[in-house]
Amino acid sequence: MGDSPSGPGWDWLVQQARGARFTLIGEEHGVAETAQLSTALFKALRESGYSRMAIELSPIIAQDIEAAARRKGVQGIRDFYSSPDTWSPMYLREEAQFIASVVNAAPKNERVLWGFDREIFSDRYLIARLEPRVPQRARESFARLKEASTNSWAQREKNPGPPFLFTENPAIASDVRSAWPNPDRDSDTILRTLEESLAINAVARTGTAWDSSERRAQWMRNALAARLREERGSPKVMMKFGYNHMIRGANYVNIFDLGAMPDEVAALNGGRAFHIIVLPGPGSRQAVLGPGRSFVSVSSDEFDEFRAGDQRLTRVLSNANATGHEVIDLRALRPLAMRGLESWNSDVVRTIHGYDAAVIWKGAHASSS
Repeated sequence: MGDSPSGPGWDWLVQQARGARFTLIGEEHGVAETAQLSTALFKALRESGYSRMAIELSPIIAQDIEAAARRKGVQGIRDFYSSPDTWSPMYLREEAQFIASVVNAAPKNERVLWGFDREIFSDRYLIARLEPRVPQRARESFARLKEASTNSWAQREKNPGPPFLFTENPAIASDVRSAWPNPDRDSDTILRTLEESLAINAVARTGTAWDSSERRAQWMRNALAARLREERGSPKVMMKFGYNHMIRGANYVNIFDLGAMPDEVAALNGGRAFHIIVLPGPGSRQAVLGPGRSFVSVSSDEFDEFRAGDQRLTRVLSNANATGHEVIDLRALRPLAMRGLESWNSDVVRTIHGYDAAVIWKGAHASSS
């Protein structure tokens, strides 16, 4: 896909998104064309009032990446990515270009990026951001938090294993927050992010995958609610997350994730949300996590994140006879996707009702690291 999409499918996507309060892009991660589409769509929507972009990063990381982009554009984001204390599965070249373009499209006095997710790997960076601000009464508990993080990463270099935020009890962050009354905004956000990230992963160790996914979804929904309460007026918001998070209604593991919320918010004022699922089609490749901080390119025909076998969406939705990229109006299929269709893939039925449009890339390219 080029920098400027065109054609009736593109025109229809832009028209539908312009009339919505929220536009949600649910993606399979690591596809270069999806980042390019998202960049072009946000630029096309700016004139219709879209002023915020929510991404799958933790709040302070998203905030600091935006600051880096405002200083030095794409190079500023790459410099931020190169720090040994920051890393995310979203740190890919096309994602950096997407973020830089979004920031560049917004006025300099606006904060455009919203981060809603937990933190996974950047605990040392967040802890370092806290250190100069820690009050005397919280220094002892903060020292324990910093030491635990530092020791965890040192141990991981000797024997690779789960990172700090997947191994510690959330109490180690809760103790700091309890000893730190009335922290400034950034410190409060960092403390809550560390505490909740540890709690989400602690639930994963002691409960089920559903329990941890439910807690993660609630964290993201609460983050959206907080940002909307702080805004003046009703900003139009675009979101770009994995497709399990952006679906309307219950997602593919039966959780009311972040994507279920914008429709209800928009409906309070007579508005709507527009949901687009974007998937790599036949002959595509995508970037997935490799060893260390690396990414590897894999065939989308073989990659099966949800272990759905031959019934996975990347195969079922795409048209083998299509000559190029596809844009599908899923709403036209809803009268057909009713109960009692035992022969239909249940994930496809859910997708038809949970997404309004599908974009299928033929021969997509893996994002580069």
